[in-house]
Amino acid sequence: MALNPATYSTRSLSLLMFALFAGAALWLLAPSGLGFSGSGSGNGGSASAGLPSSVKVDGTVQVESHDNIVTRLVVPLSLRGSQGIAITNDAKLRAETAMSDTAAAAVPATFSVAWLDGNGDSILDAGEHAVLTVDLPAVSTIHPGNPLDLVLKSADGATLTIENVLGN
Repeated sequence: MALNPATYSTRSLSLLMFALFAGAALWLLAPSGLGFSGSGSGNGGSASAGLPSSVKVDGTVQVESHDNIVTRLVVPLSLRGSQGIAITNDAKLRAETAMSDTAAAAVPATFSVAWLDGNGDSILDAGEHAVLTVDLPAVSTIHPGNPLDLVLKSADGATLTIENVLGN
């Protein structure tokens, strides 16, 4: 009795299995914004249309330093988006900096808010401007050449991050 050759070659089965695994991997790892989910605009609408409001630096930040340590920042602020964000004086503030690719630090700071215009409440609305004055400890790791984020945490636990304050 002669041996029957295999109906399917090993190479064909290997390629078929590879294609199935690659397809499954793409399906599992595909970002939802590329038309693989039911949500989205479908017409290539603006990517920022669904983003929540945030606070942005609106001008030049004034920096005071002593011995290459930042001790005071005067940060002009405005709103990015349309929904107002509360900035209250009872929040806690910390300054976060990256000293290198593998080292970062956070220091507590005190602050005050001066409203340049607006309706008199503590909510930064679209079109309003405020100035955040931040006092940092005289001994810290906040240097003028390092990236800096300011993180406000309100009494109710909400967190507001002002990114890239020094523009580095």
